[in-house]
Amino acid sequence: MAKIIYQKLDIPIESRISPFAEECQEMCELLFDKYNIFDEEMTRRFHEQKLTYFATLAYHYASKEVIQIISNYIAWAFVFDDYIETHHDEREETCERVLQIAYGNLTPKEGEMRPLEALFSEIWDSIKKLSPHKWQKRFIGRIRTWFFFAQALMKHKVNDTIPSKAEYLSYRWFDAANDMVINLIEFAMQKFFPQSFHSEMVIQHLVHAAGDAIVSINEIFSYEKEIRAKHLNLVTMVKNEKKIEVQEAIDRIYVFSRAQFQTYFALRKQFNRFYDMTDEVMRKYLYGMDYVTRGGYDCHFYGNRYFKNMPFKIDSPIVYKFE
Repeated sequence: MAKIIYQKLDIPIESRISPFAEECQEMCELLFDKYNIFDEEMTRRFHEQKLTYFATLAYHYASKEVIQIISNYIAWAFVFDDYIETHHDEREETCERVLQIAYGNLTPKEGEMRPLEALFSEIWDSIKKLSPHKWQKRFIGRIRTWFFFAQALMKHKVNDTIPSKAEYLSYRWFDAANDMVINLIEFAMQKFFPQSFHSEMVIQHLVHAAGDAIVSINEIFSYEKEIRAKHLNLVTMVKNEKKIEVQEAIDRIYVFSRAQFQTYFALRKQFNRFYDMTDEVMRKYLYGMDYVTRGGYDCHFYGNRYFKNMPFKIDSPIVYKFE
């Protein structure tokens, strides 16, 4: 495969990372070791991929205790996502068992758990200690949605069918667990909104725009990994539909991705027309939304989940600062 030329994006907020990032990674590795999740080779790869770094970028403002819990959960989600992509026969049962653990219907005392299930159980217990029941119920719903759309896309792979670009993008937004990572903003803040807040049209538009930005950039940086695993990817779809080369397809998705980031920040600037921006909790929530979006870009430069050698360093200057 010809070498792909990747581009930098100038995003109008500064990149930030938690001061506990390295410690979070170390503690997360110890937790995974406790449950014997990996063999020696996979343990090495887990260390190199640094799957906790999305959490420590996107939720860098969280306390030490909270950022560790989020880091553990995000790392588990990455690993679990890879697991269900490669264990087709177990996928539905495994997802359902995780949901039953979250609902409290399956515990270590009631039966033998698989390692990833037992790990989830411990992480979920730590989440429950620091969150209200209504938020937990909503978060479980987001996990269920992630599982549903992951399975829907996986059926295309199993059946050797290719969805349309429109169908893929509508599924991919949820398959990428956008709802889940955005809901974690409240957990990171330790401030929780009622469901009515999330039902407001303006918030829904902003959430959707943030998710579009996260998905679009992930489709670019995950392309080489996905093509090796023969998984669906937007680059491949554009390439096949337009009958163009990979590089041109990636360049087109960069145009699409920039448009998604611009849409998000354009909406973000309008929020003072709808909400009281002197409200500290609202300001923190929007700050959290900004950094979930920014972290979805930055996380590709702190590990090697998608690249063995990064195509460029994250040294792009900030063009302007968003207020």
